[in-house]
Amino acid sequence: MGHEGDITVTVPARPDFLHVVRSVTASVAARLDLGYDDIEDLRIAVDEACAQLLSDGGPASQLTLTITPSEARVEVVVCTDGDVGEWPPPGVEGSLIWQILNGLTEGPSFERFDGKPGMRLVKTVTRAAGP
Repeated sequence: MGHEGDITVTVPARPDFLHVVRSVTASVAARLDLGYDDIEDLRIAVDEACAQLLSDGGPASQLTLTITPSEARVEVVVCTDGDVGEWPPPGVEGSLIWQILNGLTEGPSFERFDGKPGMRLVKTVTRAAGP
């Protein structure tokens, strides 16, 4: 994690700060000239991933969002500083959150980043149609 051009935001790991994460995600996607549907898909996917981390990611004080844009895709990593024993949670690939993330992004994954729970989301870039 951590490349030149990355956008990183860290907020308290509380649901009342998720609006900041959603807004940053939508703003970056819009600046990349993604279509409206792709912006919404990415924003919703990030919101769902953050909600999953807050509920199953162990007690945490921080939630970190890192967006890595490129010409062909946008990669988003969300993680907490929570301490969990097992990550990903058992049976996650059959869960509703997995189905949602798979429908909104390409290849979501539950991973550990420096030993802490996180999720990686990838959205292929489809440019908005010009006027």
